[in-house]
Amino acid sequence: MRRFTMRTFVPETDVQRVYARLSDFPSYLGYAKSVRSVEMRHRPGEPPTSAWEVDFRGGILRWVEEDEFHPDERRIDFRQVQGDLEAFTGSWLVEPADEGSMVTFVTEFDLGIPTLQDVLEPIAEEALYENVEGICTGLFGAGTRPEAAWGEAVEDIGAARADA
Repeated sequence: MRRFTMRTFVPETDVQRVYARLSDFPSYLGYAKSVRSVEMRHRPGEPPTSAWEVDFRGGILRWVEEDEFHPDERRIDFRQVQGDLEAFTGSWLVEPADEGSMVTFVTEFDLGIPTLQDVLEPIAEEALYENVEGICTGLFGAGTRPEAAWGEAVEDIGAARADA
């Protein structure tokens, strides 16, 4: 399992406005070239979900994620509930910053191909970086810039429990 974190400076000082724009997943289609479709699904009595299709390494990744929107905290949590990846969870967080806002994207993912993880995980991190940068630059315009990005191996808690 891999964790990827990216922090992006946004020149917009109104963190609530940044959060509102970030929460509009269907608008990502215009900003991330690899996002093919995003469909929001709202069923009464159930958490909201979104269905995604994105280009990845000459193919298409598809998944449905459960989305939790926390406007008071300016945080969005997501968790894949169906799809091509073995695991995909994460969050977006908007915080005040000097002369703007800081958007932090964190995800933990497992592509489900252990024999190729050393080759595919860096490619997946590069794709995540490009997509987050494209989304943020598209949503928030000139002056938006990545501040930091890094990936790290993390223990798969589910697998660790199964091995115990």
